[in-house]
Amino acid sequence: MKLVGFAKRQLQVIREPGWNSLVEDVSLFCVKHDIVIPEIDMNYSRGKSRFSEVNTDLLLGMASLSPDNSFANYDKDMIMKLATHYPNEFTNSMLEDLGFELDIYIDYVREAGNEFFYLKSPGDLSETLVKTNLRMTWRLV
Repeated sequence: MKLVGFAKRQLQVIREPGWNSLVEDVSLFCVKHDIVIPEIDMNYSRGKSRFSEVNTDLLLGMASLSPDNSFANYDKDMIMKLATHYPNEFTNSMLEDLGFELDIYIDYVREAGNEFFYLKSPGDLSETLVKTNLRMTWRLV
C-alpha cells in the first residue's frame, strides 16, 4: 500500500502545472509515430496488466529508491532486480558490489540527519548525493 501512496503522490505532482501540455505533446508524438494510445477509462480484467513485467520492475525499483518519508519504500531486492534489467550497465561483479553498497547506503542516509531527511524524490536524492560528494561513495546506487 505504501507504493500505491507513493505513486499517487508522484502522479499528483505531474498533474499540477504542465500536465495538459505534457498529455498533448505525448498524444501528438503517438499519433505521428502510429503508436496506439491505451484508453485510460477502459476496464481491464483482473490478472491482465497494461504493464509488462519489466515496466513493473522499473516502477517498483524507482519507488524503492525514493527518499520520501525517510526511505519508507526502500526495498533492496527490488533495486537489485531493477539493476538486472540493465546488463550493459551492471556486470555480475558490479551487481554483487551494488548489493554491498545498498546495505551501507540505506543505513547511512537514514541516520545522516537533515541533509537526507526532507528529500521527496529520486531527483532530490541525486542532487543531495552530488552536493555532499557522496556520489562517489555509492557510485552504483
